[in-house]
Amino acid sequence: MLTLDASVLVAAALRDEAAHAVSAETLRLITAAGLEVHLPAIALVEVTAAAARRTGDGAFARRVGQAALAMPGLTLHGLDADAALRAATMASNLHLRAADAVYVATALAAGCVLITLDVEVVDRAASAVPVFTPSDWLASREA
Repeated sequence: MLTLDASVLVAAALRDEAAHAVSAETLRLITAAGLEVHLPAIALVEVTAAAARRTGDGAFARRVGQAALAMPGLTLHGLDADAALRAATMASNLHLRAADAVYVATALAAGCVLITLDVEVVDRAASAVPVFTPSDWLASREA
């Protein structure tokens, strides 16, 4: 089971992103293998907003967000009071930004590996959940 940070989803969707190829290959492999993906609901907002800001194309950005929601094997996790408390705990214990803490808390609650392009999250969240960059996760699958 996996939790994907918005950075991976955005990079997979935007061809001019430096990590586009590795992120797109990560999503392709996840889909082909039928792996479960657990995302916090905020992922839809983050992915759509990032695509809109980077491309200036609102319609394209909405398609990117909808594609994230249409991922096979997706479970979307809301941010109720309990989830917010878990995320706040992750933020304070691991010194994470708010949205990053939500992804880490989601991964922890669902028993997932977290995949992110954010090296700060890789470093800070490793004590709470298994966390990989897309390239490291792909390499671990080949080993």
